[in-house]
Amino acid sequence: MMDKPKRSHIEIPEELDSVVRAAISEGRVLRRRKKIIGILKKTGAVAAALLICVISLLNLSPAFAKAAYRVPVLGELCRIVTFNEYHFEDKIKYIDAKIPQIENTGKSDLEKRVNLEIRKAINECIAENEEAAKEYYKAFVETGGKPEDFIPIGITVDYTIKCINERYVSFVVSQYETAFSAYNHELYYNIDLEDGKMLTLKDWYGNDYKQIVAGSIENTIANWSAEQKEMLWEDLSVIELISENTDFYINQENQIVVVFSRYEAAYGAAGALEFTIQTAGD
Repeated sequence: MMDKPKRSHIEIPEELDSVVRAAISEGRVLRRRKKIIGILKKTGAVAAALLICVISLLNLSPAFAKAAYRVPVLGELCRIVTFNEYHFEDKIKYIDAKIPQIENTGKSDLEKRVNLEIRKAINECIAENEEAAKEYYKAFVETGGKPEDFIPIGITVDYTIKCINERYVSFVVSQYETAFSAYNHELYYNIDLEDGKMLTLKDWYGNDYKQIVAGSIENTIANWSAEQKEMLWEDLSVIELISENTDFYINQENQIVVVFSRYEAAYGAAGALEFTIQTAGD
């Protein structure tokens, strides 16, 4: 059973007060508009005033928008938010990173564990890419290239939310590098909020998970065109690719989608392959 989150006290961001004052000053022009009076009369003075004030502040003040976004909402589900966002560049690389974190699960230990793991993994990926960029720059110069002609390597970190409901959270952290696809990474996070743990395919399907998952994938491939099948490795054994470490995510229909990274099951031109797992009960 999930721990109940403490909602008796909502912490207001320190910058909120000053931001509100500044935004209200900027919004004086808006208050001159006669439409506001009409809205107040039709929808109720208190509710409409609050709505207009919030919308105005969000539009006029990015700082307020950021602060307001982080104020908890009573009764909301677990959420994924941007913990940190930054841009860095020098003569050999530029980095654009959005680092997510999980919040409002009702399980503080789970949040700390997952968030620390995310940051550690992202830091390791960025460090690996930075080292690759240094080596590429060095090779460029040593083979006659002019430093001023070098095009910096781009490193991007972002995330995609796949599913959030009362029981499960699933999201993917992606890291891309413009020069070498071999340094691209996708990190899959599938969390059981009720049990407070990271999910594996075995957790979802039980001891026969390999046979269940492989069987579904093989059925999908059987319906592919000849051209699609030609992209697969000739000696491909699907069941050998399935383990508790196999990448997957949960979609909005609470279905498992298994992901084989580029080159794992097919030629590079095929890219990453995704298979929605179908079982007898589906």
